Amino acid sequence: MSREWVAIDFETANSSRGSACAVGMCLVRDGVVVDRWSTYIQPPGDGGFDSFNTALHGITAEAVRSAPTWPRALAQIVDFAAGRPLVTHNAAFDVGVIRGACTASSLPWPELSYVCTLVISRLTWQLLTYRLPFVAAAAGIAMSGHHEAQADADTAAQVMLAAMRFHHVDTVDDLLDTLRIPYGRLTRDSWTGFRQRGSSTTRREIPAANLDADPSTMLYGLNVCFTGTLTTMTRAEAQQRLAERGGQAVSGVSKRTDLLVVGMADPARFAVGMEVSGKHRKAQELLGRGHKIEMIGEIDFVEWLGS
Repeated sequence: MSREWVAIDFETANSSRGSACAVGMCLVRDGVVVDRWSTYIQPPGDGGFDSFNTALHGITAEAVRSAPTWPRALAQIVDFAAGRPLVTHNAAFDVGVIRGACTASSLPWPELSYVCTLVISRLTWQLLTYRLPFVAAAAGIAMSGHHEAQADADTAAQVMLAAMRFHHVDTVDDLLDTLRIPYGRLTRDSWTGFRQRGSSTTRREIPAANLDADPSTMLYGLNVCFTGTLTTMTRAEAQQRLAERGGQAVSGVSKRTDLLVVGMADPARFAVGMEVSGKHRKAQELLGRGHKIEMIGEIDFVEWLGS
């Protein structure tokens, strides 16, 4: 069965993780995309459409007026997947959408297994940021769009196939065995994250970090440096919220820094040859010398806080 799998991507109507408003899926069999399916969704909950989300993906309340509700959309998603593993770029978000939408609709979570190409990409390519467009570029994939559910699902599928070629394997099972990662699992009342076997969730004991926080969150055990001005919270608030989730803020970029959070500007603005700050240059230098360090924007940081 691991020769068949389904890439999936969601768009949301607002800041609520469960506010699914679109889904795109594509079925891969023996390395070839053989089928696609997508639909708009009437987002569950009372949040409606936030202008920020609409600006990202262009979906409005009018566009989903005749779309299926989440219970109907979920049935179609499960039917299309037909028990095959799901593949998504940033499973913390997309699987979180499934959980959140089900909870908002008083539905049990579906039972499924899943794979995260964000995690796989970090074990495959050396990049400064692992957002989907950057990974696609590194893998030589031409994206047909971004923040469009079907296009992003298609790109995630191609990233997965590129990773398989890089590691010289033909199936999902063989890739996960090579990288020592078990499937992520979602059941009716629990879930298991997609994480490499034997990886340490606590890199060091740092007093300011809450070591009793949930170790499955994306920020747990990370040393995080902030640069620029944050717009959604103060620097002090960001450091406090980070600490509550088991991460530790650091004052500068060094070999011990895992993550650089960029305020104001989106990491997509930074490209080879552009003028960047001292912290950006330091991060790029460290990456070039083989140190694992990643750069994300403020929006991504806020998502990670809630993942």
